[in-house]
Amino acid sequence: MTEHEIQRYGEIQYLKGRLDELHKAFPTVIDLHRSRKLDARIQKYYDKLKQVDEIAYHLYLVERANQAESKRKSKQHMKSLLEEIIPQLGDMELIHKIKTQIEKY
Repeated sequence: MTEHEIQRYGEIQYLKGRLDELHKAFPTVIDLHRSRKLDARIQKYYDKLKQVDEIAYHLYLVERANQAESKRKSKQHMKSLLEEIIPQLGDMELIHKIKTQIEKY
């Protein structure tokens, strides 16, 4: 492996790490103006990743799609478990909390 290849792989890892960090931060942004800035930063890193290695770019998109699908399935499973638990509970306050949580899914 040449020094140039090592540097390219390091840059790919760096860009993927930055994208992961920005995607984690994105849902916490409340201010719309800041959201646009963050969205532009995310796009900048996507563009840079695509420039560095297009295969890595497409693999990252597949990875993000798989993560989203996995999260959706997990949420659906948790929702069904919570709905299954409700009839067995006697504490109305706890039932209300669970129903509120289910509505968030």
